[in-house]
Amino acid sequence: MGTPSPRAVLVLAVALLGFSAPWAAYGRPNFIVILADDVGWGDLGANWAETKETPHLDELAAEGMRFVDFHSAASTCSPSRASLLTGRLGARNGVTHNFAITSVGGLPLNETTLAEVLREAGYSTGAIGKWHLGHHGHHHPSFRGFNYFFGIPYSHDMGCTDTPGYNLPPCPPCPRLGAAARIGGKDCYTEVALPLFENVTIVQQPVNLSSLATRYAEEAARFIRGASDSGRPFFLYLALAHMHVPLGVPPPPPPASGRGIYGASLSEMDALVGRIKQVADSHGKGNTLLWFTGTAGNPTGCGGSTPGNGGSSAKRTTWEGGHRVPALAYWPGHIPARQTSHALLSP
Repeated sequence: MGTPSPRAVLVLAVALLGFSAPWAAYGRPNFIVILADDVGWGDLGANWAETKETPHLDELAAEGMRFVDFHSAASTCSPSRASLLTGRLGARNGVTHNFAITSVGGLPLNETTLAEVLREAGYSTGAIGKWHLGHHGHHHPSFRGFNYFFGIPYSHDMGCTDTPGYNLPPCPPCPRLGAAARIGGKDCYTEVALPLFENVTIVQQPVNLSSLATRYAEEAARFIRGASDSGRPFFLYLALAHMHVPLGVPPPPPPASGRGIYGASLSEMDALVGRIKQVADSHGKGNTLLWFTGTAGNPTGCGGSTPGNGGSSAKRTTWEGGHRVPALAYWPGHIPARQTSHALLSP
């Protein structure tokens, strides 16, 4: 019998903990799923020795289990997210293409999300980051099982922003919808100002992208503290903007890796993951199962690392570089350290 998939681990944990019993929180683990956007398999030093920007993720791998043949359910955004949250491929859950700003639909309302299952079991559920599974009506995350939402409704290249520096690198070129799609030289943006939501309220529009990673980390830490103080177990779904283009230069100076903006953004993502791990451990080490993975491989030419595909076929393709992504599981006292799974797995 092979190694179970990450989602199977979560479902098995749910079943073994007796969710048919009253929803009392005692003895139930917390779950944190960190989903990076467009991260290459080799963007982790634990997978590719040439990568130097991910010490926190490498530590996470050393203290838990690393899955070296893990594949997202699709090589594009919305379908991979839908599959992760439902456990069903796009052919079954109805999400086979990315949703657009103009989309009125989303993840079909008859689909059950992991958040709905856990909330029904008494968990405090939070979604922080990019949603991209429908933003109108009951497709909004606040109606899909999440008690709390803080983030953007779709990708950060799907709306205009006044944040300087977020039009580089231009890879891949954004779709051209005609001259009206270009605003003030922001080649990658449409005319709709990108909103930042807290639950169903827009709290900033256009969103300041340069501070978004910091705000995600702060909100995630606040959610963990609040849930822990309440005595309820929690499920946190943290969907990062990294490493989706366009990339901006984070506040700290770029690392001396020679990878420019991409390396600096990778370091910023790594630091964010490290902070979330530290906060979770501070509220009871061993109480939280933390899972890290990605939506798809990185776009060709953007500076990421996807060894094995020749550097020619990545995101949006069915080649290995499009769907083979890093995956880590960390649960002190339950998952032994320095474990590597070579099993072929997917959500």
